Amino acid sequence: MVMDSDIRQTNHPNQSDDAAKVVRRLKKASSKLRKIVTALLAVALLTGLGVAGWLYMHRTISPVPKNVSKKVSFIVYYPDPKKLPAGYTLDITSFSNPQKEAVLYSVKYDNNKKIVFSVQPKPSEDELQNFYGSYIPLRNQLDVSIGHAEIGAYNLKNDLKTMVSLTTKTSTWLIITAPSDINPDMLNQVLASLRQ
Repeated sequence: MVMDSDIRQTNHPNQSDDAAKVVRRLKKASSKLRKIVTALLAVALLTGLGVAGWLYMHRTISPVPKNVSKKVSFIVYYPDPKKLPAGYTLDITSFSNPQKEAVLYSVKYDNNKKIVFSVQPKPSEDELQNFYGSYIPLRNQLDVSIGHAEIGAYNLKNDLKTMVSLTTKTSTWLIITAPSDINPDMLNQVLASLRQ
């Protein structure tokens, strides 16, 4: 006759083996899961460090002195020194506020020739049209990433100058004067290098 205790003894070793197998599988799965999570965290960390490093290496520090930019209510655009034509340099010592709501600075090239930038609030459309009619009635147009440029010649006290009126997509207006013999392609490259 089979007794209850015999049944328990017969089933018990099998149940024990099954439970041990389940525990081993759970431990194995848990170990694999830990390895996957660790690998994903390592990839995320390395990706984060890579992005942070790229941002650090590609950051741009504005050459506009804080004491100059704080005195105006508009964005001061300046040429990116890395994008200027060869031989053209932004004169970082030239930044000034000659009057309220204005910034002046220059770019030097060819043995101290200068391109002078006057940065100020954008006037109304009527004021712009009056400016064009008075100063550069004959002009060419050029679209650049920051806005729209009108380029012409201006006779300043018998000294012919190249003049650019650049209205930005923001509230800033740049009036740029350069020697009349400036290479037009180089001037266009200077205009294309402007950034905020």
